[in-house]
Amino acid sequence: MNRPSPKLKVWVFGFLFLALLPFDAFGHTKGISLARYGLVDITLTGNVIYSAYTNYEKAYPMLTPYIGEALPRGITLKSFDVSFTADLFQFPAKMALFTAFGDDGASIEEAFILFHKLPVNLQAKVGRFRGVFGKLNQYHDHEWIFANPPMINTALAGEDGFKVLGAEVTYLLPTMPYIELALDIAKRETEGVFKSKPDPVTGLPDARDLLYITKATSFLDLTEASNIEFGATFATGGNNSLEGNNDQTRIYGVDFTYKYKPQPYNPYVRWTTEFFWADRELGHLSVPDQALKGLYTEVNYRFSYYWDVGARFDLVNGNVKPEDPTFADVTKTRFTTALRYFFNPVSRVNFQIDYLPATHGTKDSVGFFIQFNIGLGTVTPGVGKFYTLF
Repeated sequence: MNRPSPKLKVWVFGFLFLALLPFDAFGHTKGISLARYGLVDITLTGNVIYSAYTNYEKAYPMLTPYIGEALPRGITLKSFDVSFTADLFQFPAKMALFTAFGDDGASIEEAFILFHKLPVNLQAKVGRFRGVFGKLNQYHDHEWIFANPPMINTALAGEDGFKVLGAEVTYLLPTMPYIELALDIAKRETEGVFKSKPDPVTGLPDARDLLYITKATSFLDLTEASNIEFGATFATGGNNSLEGNNDQTRIYGVDFTYKYKPQPYNPYVRWTTEFFWADRELGHLSVPDQALKGLYTEVNYRFSYYWDVGARFDLVNGNVKPEDPTFADVTKTRFTTALRYFFNPVSRVNFQIDYLPATHGTKDSVGFFIQFNIGLGTVTPGVGKFYTLF
């Protein structure tokens, strides 16, 4: 009879050991790092969603410009993220690679080098990264409260948001309250309102064909247990790929976040609101210039170590498809509620309900979602952003 090899015994023992560990053994993975020892931190995050809808055929096809391609009915592997982060050896910089695998293929979410020890409170980043566009855009989907992004974010930046290829510089003013200034200069390659137009010879854009995003953020402590954050965003760039056309889109945004956290885990309250206004020059379509505006406001309340509840209202007004007159000056709203159970601080199951009232030839629709968001691994301090720190 063949006996198991010693290597197999080691693997079996290792898996049994991990399986028998209590939940709290991995309760603080966001605070554990191997980078300080010269190693690479590796993080895995699985995002699996079950979706069901009412009036799916009569409601959701017309909503694609607002909510993107709706999650298909049944089970979807929304993303399985694998990230590698580390401090560079004997050099004051950090590096990161965030990859995503899903039903629609694989992609690079972010891949950048962060120079975090520049003089006079400066930091710089080069590579592919999530742009400083508002608040939510800077975070990966497994950090969101809800299974889907707000409608205004989708209408302006597509389902994946502004993931830009370029350079970023941030400067922290030596003032009280704290004020951070950020500037992104990148290629225009976003799914939403900014489209690339490279030089036909070199394949590279010139200065007029770049995307510019600026943001100012102020942080203020209200009490020892609460703080508030204000942000203002401006983005500009060309909105078409036609040769010789310089039509531009300009986006203005403001965001507000309030946090109350008197203890490490609960109670915890976060309230975030963002408003965006986009002015679009549409001469290349032979239609008048148009404005697209929208907002969302969401509240999250963690009432115990294991449970929290959230609610969101979002709205979009304007023509999200200027080439299609049937979308002219449409106002679309959505109401969302969610209840989440945490297995540990980085793993949870989310029960969510969306309600979309009937507008513009669509019927009322309700979406039901069960989202499993499981994470494990270690994280290099200062690389990546986390919406909720526990």
